[in-house]
Amino acid sequence: MKSKKKLSISTKLAFRFTFILSAVVILLTLIFHRVQLADLNYQRSQELNLSTSITSKAYKNYINKNHNHDSFSMGRVPKHLTYTVYDISSGKNKIIATNAEEILFLPLTSEKAKIYTQKSFGDTKDLKIIYVAYPIDEYPSIIVQTWIDLQNDSLYTIRHNMPRMILAMLIPILVICYFIAWLIAKRIMKPVVKMTEAAKHISSSNLDSLIPLKNNGDEIDQLAMTFNDLFKRLKIDFDRERQFTSDVSHELKTPVAVILGQANLLRRWGKDDPAQLDKSIGTIISETKSMEAIIQNLLQMTRIESGRILPSKEEFLLSELTSKIQQELPALDNSAEINFDFDDSLKIITDFELLHQVLMIVISNSLKFCPKPLVLNFKAASQKDSITISISDNGPGFKESTLPHVFERFYRGDDAHTRSAGGSGLGLSIAQTIVESLGGTITASNDEMTKGAKLTVSLP
Repeated sequence: MKSKKKLSISTKLAFRFTFILSAVVILLTLIFHRVQLADLNYQRSQELNLSTSITSKAYKNYINKNHNHDSFSMGRVPKHLTYTVYDISSGKNKIIATNAEEILFLPLTSEKAKIYTQKSFGDTKDLKIIYVAYPIDEYPSIIVQTWIDLQNDSLYTIRHNMPRMILAMLIPILVICYFIAWLIAKRIMKPVVKMTEAAKHISSSNLDSLIPLKNNGDEIDQLAMTFNDLFKRLKIDFDRERQFTSDVSHELKTPVAVILGQANLLRRWGKDDPAQLDKSIGTIISETKSMEAIIQNLLQMTRIESGRILPSKEEFLLSELTSKIQQELPALDNSAEINFDFDDSLKIITDFELLHQVLMIVISNSLKFCPKPLVLNFKAASQKDSITISISDNGPGFKESTLPHVFERFYRGDDAHTRSAGGSGLGLSIAQTIVESLGGTITASNDEMTKGAKLTVSLP
């Protein structure tokens, strides 16, 4: 089934523009037509009142000279004016003077003219007139009526037919306006079409390809920049997912191989050797826990980097945090010692639990690489725009070749870079990710006094 072809935006815009233009023109034409007719009616009303007034004065002058009104006549009047003077005193309408070809008695009016219509008047077409009809002041039984036949009024005919003439001229104008609007809309939409074609060729494999800008600073450029920002964010997300997949596959190779080797060993002959069975099961459990820790650490880093874990903002005393660390340290190493050097009134505004996790990662890192008994020096100070926390140990410190790689994922400080030093090489990477999510920085160096490893956290 063929899909129905939809109209383009250029065509829709041209149609809408033409429709709005035609509606506005028609509305203005109707208003102008009403105003013109009202003005014409006012002019005709003034003219009819003037003619009626003249007729009334002529009649009064004629009667005041003791003439019989039966012989009264108006003489010459404009051809387009029709008048009738009649007497209603006898109960019947007695014609005194008229220039009408057919006698017409109209309802009385005030000085404001009225429109009167009548179907099939006489043997001619329909009658449509504008008229005034009212009695003479001193002779209330004498009625003077004056009218103009609008059917024969050229000015009225022109103004009455004006909307038709305007609409007849409007059709070709609207057609021209439609094509002009279509060309303008098509030209405006041309950059959008190019953007659409460029976006079609962008996929997850080439998200670094951006939509070109015209650098006009207009809405089209804003739209292109919005799409480019979207692609950049998508690229970051895709790279993060690729990194996660690569890290998991890379780091789980060893424990999976170890577990598979121990399982094959047990299947071949180890199950009959109690010592080997116990050793293999212990190795499998150890490697399984290692895999679980690796996956959990990677998931936590991914959640923090993607913004799924949002740090909270709370104010607390640094002494509250160090008290908790001091209580937890014996569970990690009974012989470890930690020395604190900071003002007890020092306050921090950040996420309590995430900062606690960072500091515990740093301490755990020292426990893995330092000889016993471990001695830690914990210092903190408030500076102009930040708070700096440093933890140094009494170990051998970082090698110069190691410092650039301290925060890399799966990097281990032992010479062989194996698991013999303990951990998965994710601890300091997680610490860096957390600190960055808190808006701070973490750096690695060697303490100038003790020569041991030193990690410094700066928070806003």
